[in-house]
Amino acid sequence: MLNTVNLDLGFSWTKAEKGGVIYRQPSIIGEAKDMFDQNIEANHFIFNDEMFVGTLALNYSDIKYFSLNNNKAEAETSDILLKTVLGYLARRERVNLVTGLPINFYFKQREAFEEKLLGLADQGEYKIKKGRGKSFLVQPIVEKCKLVPQGLGIVMDYLLGDNGKIAKLKAAQLRILTIDLGFYTINLLGLDDSKIMKESKSIVLGVEKAYKLLQAYIHKLTGTSPELYELDPYVISGKYNGYDISPLIKKAFKSLAMQIKNEIESLNMNFDIYLVAGGAAHFVFDYLDLPNKVLMDQFAQTRGYRKIGKKSWK
Repeated sequence: MLNTVNLDLGFSWTKAEKGGVIYRQPSIIGEAKDMFDQNIEANHFIFNDEMFVGTLALNYSDIKYFSLNNNKAEAETSDILLKTVLGYLARRERVNLVTGLPINFYFKQREAFEEKLLGLADQGEYKIKKGRGKSFLVQPIVEKCKLVPQGLGIVMDYLLGDNGKIAKLKAAQLRILTIDLGFYTINLLGLDDSKIMKESKSIVLGVEKAYKLLQAYIHKLTGTSPELYELDPYVISGKYNGYDISPLIKKAFKSLAMQIKNEIESLNMNFDIYLVAGGAAHFVFDYLDLPNKVLMDQFAQTRGYRKIGKKSWK
């Protein structure tokens, strides 16, 4: 059986895994420039010697590009982000790929995005550079591709074992809501007896809402504030320019949690289990007044994709 790449291409972060090797980078690219050797880190990626990718672009590119386009097949940055992660993980291998699309766009975009992924190899070979190593030529080939609604990977990570078989038989028969918190959107994916519910939907309500509030709070406190795409390290550390912004972070995410709870209540139904996932899920988890809630980590989606792959391609 071919190796499988499990890919979660988000607005804020691109996360992927193949055979235990993990790729995690901000979903941003930028124009390349000369770098001092001592500034080059092991997790820095360069595409085709001309474009910085992820953390390297975020920290060093003077001109940066990131997409708010919901259409992954048409987004200009998607091509380079996809080629970088697949080139790094698969090199010249033939691989299978599992990835997802926002629930509201799944049916409209699935065919075009699948064509894009299956056709990447037809664009020829290209170069990837990681850290201080030399550039290497790659041309990965996606043999088979499985696209699922975003959020399904999370619930499959919860229900399935590493062999792709159901490990929690009783839970699989219950009504489960996955709250998949992304940067610009949140996916509310419901499962009833392991079937996707028609009420499942994507909403333009994500971490960005909390970050905009946080920007305003920080500016009021300090007189300055970082750009949205620069906030992650300050939120992680709880510090900005010598100020303790932890109370402001809690305040912003509490407000976001209230909005998420309103959206869940608008479904007008109860669930037996609530799975809360995403890179910032732990910031809202305590503020979500839900019974039987489970906090899933940032890699639950990609782990779930791996298990879906095991189930699909035995």
